[in-house]
Formats: sequence, structure tokens, C-alpha cells
Amino acid sequence: MSLLELKNEVARLSVTERLDLADFIAAKDQASDEARRARIERRMKAMDSGRKITAEQLMVVHEALKALGV
Repeated sequence: MSLLELKNEVARLSVTERLDLADFIAAKDQASDEARRARIERRMKAMDSGRKITAEQLMVVHEALKALGV
């Protein structure tokens, strides 16, 4: 199965199924210490470069998701 085919299949999943899939992928990544370290390093660099949100911005997103029932 190609990546495009996989993406198309994922797009057909329900929100619950996509969340389950995301949890599965995250667990697979955590199984590899090297992959986990690389992911954390990428995220830290992104945050250091300014890619982050404030607590207030997070609450706005949270409230919007809550209003959608997510």
C-alpha cells in the first residue's frame, strides 16, 4: 500500500478510529528510544524557535473543541 493509499484510508476513518490510530503510532514511536529522542529534539527546537502557544491560547482551542463535542 502506498503512502497516498494509506492517507486516503485514514481519511475515511471516524474521529475515534483516527485517535486510536494516533495512539498506536505514538506507542510504536515510543518503542524506539532513538526515534523518541529525535522527536523530542525536533519539538524542542520548534519551541525554541517560537513555535508555541500561551496558556490563554490553549484555553481558547480547548473551549472551541469542547463546543464541537470533541
